[in-house]
Amino acid sequence: MTVRSNPIAPDSVPAAASAGRRRVPRLALAAILSAGASGFEARAQESTTLDEISVAGEGSGRAADNAPPSGRTMAPGAIGLIGPTPGYRADRAVSSTKTDTPQRDVPQIVTVAPREVITDLAATRVDRVFNYTPGLAQQNNFGGLSIFSYAIRGTTTSEIYKNGFPLNRGTPPPPDAQNVERIEVLKGPGGGLFGRSDPGGLVNIITKQPTRERFVEMGGLWGSFEQVRGTVDSGGALNEDGTLLYRFNLAAGRQNSFRDFVDGDRLLVAPVISWQVTPDTKITVETEFLRNRIVFDRGVVAVNGRLGALPISRFLGEPGQSTYQTNNAMQVRVDHRFDADWQMRLATYFNTGSLEGESAEIRAITDRGVASRDRNVRDYRWDVAIGQAELVGRFESAGIGHTLLLGFERESTDSRTVYNRATIRPGSTYEIDIYNPQYGQALPPIDRFRNNLERITNTALYVQDQIALSPEWKALVGARFDFFEQSFRERTPRSQVDQTYFAATPRAGLVYQPTPELALYANVGTSFRPNIGPDAAASSASGPFAPETGIGYDVGAKFDLFDGALGLTAALFRVDRQNVLTPQASGSGISVAVGGVRSQGIELTAAGQLTPEVKILAGYVYADAVVTEDPSLPVGTPLINVPRHSGSLLAVHEVQAGPWKGFGIGGGIRGVGERAADSTNSFSLPAYVAVDALAYWRYENFRFGLNVENVFDSEYYESSLNRFRVYPGAPRRFTGTMTVRF
Repeated sequence: MTVRSNPIAPDSVPAAASAGRRRVPRLALAAILSAGASGFEARAQESTTLDEISVAGEGSGRAADNAPPSGRTMAPGAIGLIGPTPGYRADRAVSSTKTDTPQRDVPQIVTVAPREVITDLAATRVDRVFNYTPGLAQQNNFGGLSIFSYAIRGTTTSEIYKNGFPLNRGTPPPPDAQNVERIEVLKGPGGGLFGRSDPGGLVNIITKQPTRERFVEMGGLWGSFEQVRGTVDSGGALNEDGTLLYRFNLAAGRQNSFRDFVDGDRLLVAPVISWQVTPDTKITVETEFLRNRIVFDRGVVAVNGRLGALPISRFLGEPGQSTYQTNNAMQVRVDHRFDADWQMRLATYFNTGSLEGESAEIRAITDRGVASRDRNVRDYRWDVAIGQAELVGRFESAGIGHTLLLGFERESTDSRTVYNRATIRPGSTYEIDIYNPQYGQALPPIDRFRNNLERITNTALYVQDQIALSPEWKALVGARFDFFEQSFRERTPRSQVDQTYFAATPRAGLVYQPTPELALYANVGTSFRPNIGPDAAASSASGPFAPETGIGYDVGAKFDLFDGALGLTAALFRVDRQNVLTPQASGSGISVAVGGVRSQGIELTAAGQLTPEVKILAGYVYADAVVTEDPSLPVGTPLINVPRHSGSLLAVHEVQAGPWKGFGIGGGIRGVGERAADSTNSFSLPAYVAVDALAYWRYENFRFGLNVENVFDSEYYESSLNRFRVYPGAPRRFTGTMTVRF
């Protein structure tokens, strides 16, 4: 991979550095523009003198799909998101600080799955990558329709971001992996920067960005259950001087499922354009249009708390009932550098989408195996507008180096929900025998109506200071202040709920580096997340639930081996939360506010190269996640879907020379312990171990791949919401891929 310089003032940084660091009196400007773009490195060397700014550029565009990269794509003084990172390890991540800081200097752990991991796994959606991301456990996925819910370090969340903007507003479809450059998983509290989040962590997806190198890559995927998919990834300069660049990604496919009568198709179109207006200013416009059709699938049922009574293929809805989703998003980013030390980032995010469809869902089962179903008709629509202004600057004070981030964020979200149902009546023709299902009964009339509008605004200010106290000691302090307003209007039936909250979420951390290869850290932070939506408003007779609050602590170590090619981490963590919403075990669809919960344990990870031929991504997590205070649940009740023990290992050997050069073979193993399957722990999901295998061959501009998921055809269950909604894992499946790059 060729390292290319960025057109943003390629000669100005050394000149500025040699001229000495200027004390930039821009506090007034900081107050107006707010704070800092991605991209400054405040790292102590022999003294506390600040280094030259080092931010990732766009990169050459040669992702790991067809040729192993030869090194990082970095350009001093570049503006923008961190570009492609080779192999299975990224030594930098923006999700912990919103700045391009080496991970060893940050008092938190960020697990990164670069593009090469996504390609090797033949992942079409990001949840496939989650299987090999240590610390993540699958949760409810709303019948395959929504942003994934998962648990990080035993803390349930659905906080997924894309380039720093939240995706879980409204009911958007699961993110596609085609335009994803890498997936960053922040471990520990992120509320100091991201606001309404959870103290266990969050996921931030970084998308593919425009490239100066012209290329076109076309791909095809064929798999079990009649899966077929085609992709296009292209990029390059649109003018001779290279100031106008583009990136275009497309994915289209359809698939059936191991589940009876369940199928779907999707289309993704994602163009991006960047314009280098001046050597110091760049504008990026990124759009994404996603269309998704899927059969709403609630999984299997646990009969009398027992799994396995039904085959995992058994579908208990109505064949032919599909749900359609649209999701249209646009990000506009303006990056401007004032000089070698100060940089501004202005960004906006717009999203509009819809979900329309019909489904049949089980609400009760008799002893004879007759299930009562209701008819559900949904029409959800949402509009989101978010603006961010950030300013980042580097300066010294009393011989101590600072990287200061100041930020302002404003969010406005409107969600409109029409959810109509049919009343369940014993003896209705809409009942179904779970052992001998007969489909196609007459549809019952809709007689229960819900129609509501929820409007949310959130205004936030945040500040962060990364402090280089000495070559060995680094500190991080910060806080975010949120002013949250919600207006919930139930049109049918008539009701109204309004709530306003102000929250401060501070964070602090310390790093000690006794040697260049070893970093020891401690970190603490708080979180704030309002309990919002129709469920939260309707569940409380006296008004909305109080917001969920939390605090997270962790201490750990980061160790680099083989000249930084392999990174090891270890962490002890504890997370405490109050007012946590948990689904009722009755299957009513209504949640309850659990008084308090706690998760504590240990996490170990390894990522990178063991040798030039062998790359690995591995981890183990022990999480003791239980109820600590509740009026109805006993103290010590395990939290739903959170295993005490979980771990994974993905390893690939690729030949580097000789006639077999470019041939790779490897596999993975993922193990998950026993988990509570509902909020009261009335039944459990059994532990399981699944094995995957993969092989590929890179030959000139071609890449051929074969993946086998669940090699030994193990039967297992990924997650559960209650006894009527248990999601089985996929049986053995084969996937073949081919890509060609021009």
